[in-house]
Amino acid sequence: MDKPAEMFDRDYEWSELTRFVRYPGAEATLGVVSGRRRQGKTFLLDAVCRAAGGFYFAATEATEAESLHQFGTALARHLGEPAPRRFAHWDEAVETLMAIAGSGPVPVVIDEFPYLVKASPQLPSLIQRALGPQGQRRSGAVRLLLCGSALSFMGALLAGTAPLRGRASLELVVPTLDYRQARDFWGISDPALALLVNAVVGGTPAYRREFTLGDARRHR
Repeated sequence: MDKPAEMFDRDYEWSELTRFVRYPGAEATLGVVSGRRRQGKTFLLDAVCRAAGGFYFAATEATEAESLHQFGTALARHLGEPAPRRFAHWDEAVETLMAIAGSGPVPVVIDEFPYLVKASPQLPSLIQRALGPQGQRRSGAVRLLLCGSALSFMGALLAGTAPLRGRASLELVVPTLDYRQARDFWGISDPALALLVNAVVGGTPAYRREFTLGDARRHR
């Protein structure tokens, strides 16, 4: 799985994600990805799904019924089905999701996972059950990746007495770019200017497009 040419740096993050996705075991596995907003988490996970033929679902702030409808629509589209899947509860949706892998490992990404849990607090427990001995008998080689920007929430998923404690094979934090990486990313040759830019945007990749509307190179 080659890293997309348009992806700057993130070599470590890409290698960890591809190692997780390509694990050849027949059992389902869990990974947790977190990081501050605008660091490129979605770009990374969407690229991994595209490269490996996986399923990507981005949650929104919605009620449980609305989220289930959105999820069923996205899953049917991924599976090439003409009509949305209809799920009354998340236990049925999780069981269906964990069984979509065919003959080999399949990445499954649930982005903005905290939005779903806010409306459906039982979701971590349902995923725990799906990853347990009984659930594994009905599951395929799904490589489930839960992602979110709420750092305290994502950290708590695997801490203390949380249902998913001890379940994750991957815990990946996507950081901001450091000073040298940000200098190269912005295409700045002047070290003093690079330091000032980094002090303002904090090494956040997305700000190059959003703060400057593409007008970055005139200030080299």
